[in-house]
Amino acid sequence: MKRILLIFLAALWLVPGVAMAHSKLESAVPARDATVAASPERIEMTFNTKIEKLSNFKILNAAGEEMEKEKVEVDGMTMTGSVPAAMPNGIYTVKWVIIGADGHSVEGDYSFTVEAPVVTEQPSEEPTATATEAPAETTAPTPSPDASTNTDGGSSEATTNDAGTNYTPYVVIGVIIVAAVLLFMRRRK
Repeated sequence: MKRILLIFLAALWLVPGVAMAHSKLESAVPARDATVAASPERIEMTFNTKIEKLSNFKILNAAGEEMEKEKVEVDGMTMTGSVPAAMPNGIYTVKWVIIGADGHSVEGDYSFTVEAPVVTEQPSEEPTATATEAPAETTAPTPSPDASTNTDGGSSEATTNDAGTNYTPYVVIGVIIVAAVLLFMRRRK
């Protein structure tokens, strides 16, 4: 009888750790909350466990519009996707949904900022044909709309959304306790 109770207690101690082992984002390129000086050519995320091929992500600009990306590839614990076009300056959010090694769907997001230097064309100097011509007026370059920054007052702090509270370990623990009590009561009779 003591042996069975000891087995149930060992299972009670081991099961919650296994049941709560959800995949989490370990690292990303560009990194979480990073400011990059050039538009990234690809997005790469590495998780703490192996993820399934059905995992995916999308890139959203500050206005919440989805940016174009090429096919997402999953290799073990890493998910990558190429960005075919240069991203204008601004804050971007990467929203990911993965299926972890435990079969559970986990989602989250993180942000990064692109602050590439704005390149303006320098006016070429032309030699003057005659000394009587007035010098050409120069105009100050106007900032391009691509160089805008997020002025909505929103926070650029990234948040990771876990899948919420997982009650599976508590249900398993409850079932083990009920089974142990029933077995104990049955043995006493």
